[in-house]
Amino acid sequence: MEHVSSVIATVHEIALKGGNRGWFERTLMQNVRAALRGLPVAQVSLPARVVVRFSEPVGWDEVFGRLSTVFGLNGIMPVEHAGATYDQLEAFVGERLGDLRGATFAIRAKRSDKRFPIGSGEINRRLGAFVNERTGMAVDLSNPDLTLHVLVQSDGIWVYRDHFPGPGGLPVGSSGRVLVLLSGGIDSPAAAYLAMKRGTKAHYVHFHSAPYTSDASVAKVERLVRVLVRHQGSCRLAVVPFGECQQEIVASCPERLRVVLYRRMMLRAAERIARRWRCEALVTGESLNQVASQTLENLAAIDRVAHLPVLRPLVGLDKQEIIAIAERAGTFELSILPHQDCCSFLQPLHPATRSTAAACEEAEAGIDVEDWARRLQHDAAVTIVQHRWGSEAGSGGA
Repeated sequence: MEHVSSVIATVHEIALKGGNRGWFERTLMQNVRAALRGLPVAQVSLPARVVVRFSEPVGWDEVFGRLSTVFGLNGIMPVEHAGATYDQLEAFVGERLGDLRGATFAIRAKRSDKRFPIGSGEINRRLGAFVNERTGMAVDLSNPDLTLHVLVQSDGIWVYRDHFPGPGGLPVGSSGRVLVLLSGGIDSPAAAYLAMKRGTKAHYVHFHSAPYTSDASVAKVERLVRVLVRHQGSCRLAVVPFGECQQEIVASCPERLRVVLYRRMMLRAAERIARRWRCEALVTGESLNQVASQTLENLAAIDRVAHLPVLRPLVGLDKQEIIAIAERAGTFELSILPHQDCCSFLQPLHPATRSTAAACEEAEAGIDVEDWARRLQHDAAVTIVQHRWGSEAGSGGA
């Protein structure tokens, strides 16, 4: 299969929605059209499943590559239209019997249009008998060599053989906006992927310690964002110089609390940026007890400075589970490239694992934390990152 003229995609959780289902469907259709922009799309509709018709054949790899980034799609199938009646379906299959390969086969029909006079079971039996009689292939419903799928919808009858997995989840834009605190490691890009899968539109902030460390983490994060932005088309990225703030924390605060205090300051600055961009929550890549700063006590002390919800999609996952998500997101190979993370700059030898908000507030007494939060927000370099299918993503000033 090299080219297709029509594609059907099944929806995932949207099918379970109630009175607000229309909102999710409209958002999904908008995202599908955006993902296919530039291709000869004749029609995108949603009679029971998402149906895409092209005005001319299009390369399957290109179509699947784009649709596989659209959260909300569950299965993606290259299909052919077989008419509107059972007789037309039988004639359509009869013309293609020479293309059927294998010793055994099965027919799997689904009838979403209940006005169609023949039920799914009857279609299976009648079409199965027809193929068996014409080809001699045996019916095997358990492990067939070939499966012919038939979808009966209000827009006609569709036939397909191959089924490819979609990303699932909810359409991006159906659950509000979030600001992701993005490092160059494995975890935070995976957290961003899961946040988008739940329907949020993600923007990003990255804290770096240049010139005290190399600026490799900035270039790396920009590349990660260009991968992640495929799921939503565009986003904002704020790059925040954090080294001077870290130097003051090191000079003024107990060593064992450094990392927790770094994180508290990052949340203060990130929240200011998030409110400016009308984001409704912050997202981090922390996983409970993965490292010393991510104990329950430390996370509670960090969260005390936030006035927006702090979402942690990875909180209950182990490293192998997180790696699997990063591989699915397409960020893993970039994430394992070496770089200096700002939290490893001036790292304490013995970090606190059971800090408290009171201890952190006492340690911060000699620092004007609100002034630092304002300065960090002001010094952030902001770009808009956009994805264009068929070319590398570009970025421009914001």
